Amino acid sequence: MLCFFLSEFSFSQVNATTDNGKVVILNDDGTWEYKTEEDVDASDYSLECSDIIETTVDKMTGKSSTAATETLIISNDGGKNGLGIYALNGANSTIVVIQAVGAGNCMDDDNKVNILFRDGSRLELYNNGKFNCEAKMTLYFGGIFGKNKQMKELASKEIETMRVWTSKSYVEKDFSSYQSKQFMNTVKCLSES
Repeated sequence: MLCFFLSEFSFSQVNATTDNGKVVILNDDGTWEYKTEEDVDASDYSLECSDIIETTVDKMTGKSSTAATETLIISNDGGKNGLGIYALNGANSTIVVIQAVGAGNCMDDDNKVNILFRDGSRLELYNNGKFNCEAKMTLYFGGIFGKNKQMKELASKEIETMRVWTSKSYVEKDFSSYQSKQFMNTVKCLSES
């Protein structure tokens, strides 16, 4: 539910945030519209580690886990075609789980992801997970998995485009400036935690 108060003052445009975290633009004529991915920039949200990752403790086992506070959704059509990216720390490693929707549900254990960074450099990674028909690719970094250099790239460079291959085809999506910064900072924060 969107709650806000209007005053007698005239505004050219004001940003507000709904209870579920969506940003809307309040126009001076009383109308409003959701802010699109293209309109969102890093100044709309905090990209501090304390806001994008969190550590929780299982009260039954006492074990703690650190993960992103939300899944990053890269989609222009409400998630019918796109990417969902979630990052967390495992035992001595950082794990990135990518769900690719719109190019078949099965993911082979040798499927790959191609990444084009905004600086023109490229990175190719292979699925470390097992075959599944949930369209999930799992990438492990650090510890016994190595790939420390690749993790440093993800933590220091903004992604322009990501292509994730499935058994049938691939899903390719461009990242907005905000999405690039959010993913980069999430990986950086997890690697430093």
